[in-house]
Amino acid sequence: MRIARINFIFLLALLGLQTYAQAMTTPEQGNSGVTEALLDNTDADEEAAAARPNDGQPASPDNADSGDAIDAASGSLDDSAGSIEAGRETRGWNFKGDLRVRYSRTDTDNRDATDQSSSEWRGRFRAGGSYSITEKLIVGGRLAGTCSTDECNPGLVLDGTLPNRSSINDGDITVDELYIHSFRREKFDVAIGRLQTKFVSRAGVFAKSLDRNDSNNTNVNWTDGVHGILHVNNDWTGHLILQKNQADGTGNIRRDPIDFNDDGSRITYFLAWEKMRRFGPVNQQGFDITYMPRSLMKDGSRNGRIKDYTGFVGRFASSWPEGSTGPRLNIAGEIGYAPETPTRSAVGLAGNGDTDGLAWLVSASMVDFRPGHSVGINYGRTDAGWLLSPQYRENEEALEVRYVWRRSRNLALDVRGRWRKELEQLENTTRKQEELDVFARFTLGFGH
Repeated sequence: MRIARINFIFLLALLGLQTYAQAMTTPEQGNSGVTEALLDNTDADEEAAAARPNDGQPASPDNADSGDAIDAASGSLDDSAGSIEAGRETRGWNFKGDLRVRYSRTDTDNRDATDQSSSEWRGRFRAGGSYSITEKLIVGGRLAGTCSTDECNPGLVLDGTLPNRSSINDGDITVDELYIHSFRREKFDVAIGRLQTKFVSRAGVFAKSLDRNDSNNTNVNWTDGVHGILHVNNDWTGHLILQKNQADGTGNIRRDPIDFNDDGSRITYFLAWEKMRRFGPVNQQGFDITYMPRSLMKDGSRNGRIKDYTGFVGRFASSWPEGSTGPRLNIAGEIGYAPETPTRSAVGLAGNGDTDGLAWLVSASMVDFRPGHSVGINYGRTDAGWLLSPQYRENEEALEVRYVWRRSRNLALDVRGRWRKELEQLENTTRKQEELDVFARFTLGFGH
């Protein structure tokens, strides 16, 4: 591993972007003098809407105070809000977009005992909007495209499935949102069409998920289907997602040997129950179930046994001091379990029987240790039978350190170092695969 070179990249990223940001407008501060760090879901327009009396539009689902809202945010810009959550605050025309540019370098110890290094510039641009046709009816849409040093020849592609394991191909432009969103007073929302769905542990500098987080990092992916939300007593929120799959795949990340060729696998069912109101230091509690009928190739091929795949996930997030908008410690975690998993031979592991289906992660972040500056550490571990996470590969452990500088509501810098290693060595290989990667990422949001 080329540790010295990676440290040099970190230094260049920090110095270069710090110089750039000094030329930017000074961030706004509240009465406490704290910057708008990590406010993914709580910009000024949303706070104003939450403060208004009910005008026929749905109120904030949590009715949380500003401290709760800050602690509930996660990640960098637009990393934790899905289509249906963002749409609740639409009034008239609403145009928004973002540009994200990332430089990454990866050093890999391959399974065949060779070593390799690679680096890449990659960008993602998204632009779209929504319009409230009536008080209780919204339409929305968005175009998204990616470009990299390997491929940057723009072309419009309209498809219902991802062409590769994690995103659209570099150079492609596609529709990643196109939906109609209906309200039923304050209690019930339903959105139908192409959506962004996100269920993440919402605390600190990370927006991590074991099961559902569309378009994380610079990826472009989506959920085709229906998303309904039921708000219960401004406290607990229930979610039901029915996702359409096609024979050759689906719109978000699902890992082999998940397969949708069987006619019975065309719908994925997702049910979640989440509480975002603060209870002591805890500001998020959640539980969800993913059920994918006839989608698991138990033996690794379509000619073998085809089983239902089910994943259960529990998550929480907390922060100390309670309700603070200054420096604070955020702790978050998730645990998942899949009772039915592929055989060991199906995923290339030695031995008999099935793979294990346990997965878990934990994150700790020091938020606003200086105004606008936050740092965090994350560890995740996913057995070979856990096939749902968009951010953690199966049969792997990962340790990540991340720094986030949130200059303003629409400008953020992330710098990350991550180590990943396979938990079990694959058959007929010399060693476990191991990676050390680093990125510097700049995100600029625009619109209103």
